[in-house]
Amino acid sequence: MVDMMRYNEATESLVHQVQSQWLNLPSDFNPKYDMSCMVRDFRRAFCDTRLRRRVLQQKYEQARVAHGAYSAGFCGIASYTWNHLFRMPDGDEVWRLKLIVGDKWDHVWLENKFTGEPLDLTFDQFVGDDGEYLKIPYDKVGDYNSSDFEFKRAYTFARRLGIDLGYVVFVNSLRALGRGSR
Repeated sequence: MVDMMRYNEATESLVHQVQSQWLNLPSDFNPKYDMSCMVRDFRRAFCDTRLRRRVLQQKYEQARVAHGAYSAGFCGIASYTWNHLFRMPDGDEVWRLKLIVGDKWDHVWLENKFTGEPLDLTFDQFVGDDGEYLKIPYDKVGDYNSSDFEFKRAYTFARRLGIDLGYVVFVNSLRALGRGSR
């Protein structure tokens, strides 16, 4: 049976984490979107059946939903989207993509470039046999990955939130060009 209460608790844990990271960001960081609301919007979108069919690999979908692992499969999509939505005014990254590539699975999360703190919007997809969340040693694993690519599934995800992510990515790339010419 799906435990929505546990899913919602994980969401609120992420909201608190984002709020605490906000306090340690440079004073000129002025996001267009409310980060706490965006965490909740992302997490609600993970539960959207139609969106899941459009952006996730269906091979594992039945098992994910049966176990209430709504965030499973969204790690790259959510991290890429967050990375582009929350940037410095000059387009510089605040959260960098980190990636583990494994034989059986890959995982993507974010790292705050100012504090080194991880932000894993899908941490609750990893549950051990005892029912507890598995702890990933974020500071000891993973490689940085560029966010300078087109990611259609993330664009579809963001459209569900009412955001034209393709436009945001384009603007970020123009800002990056401006930074490079200084």
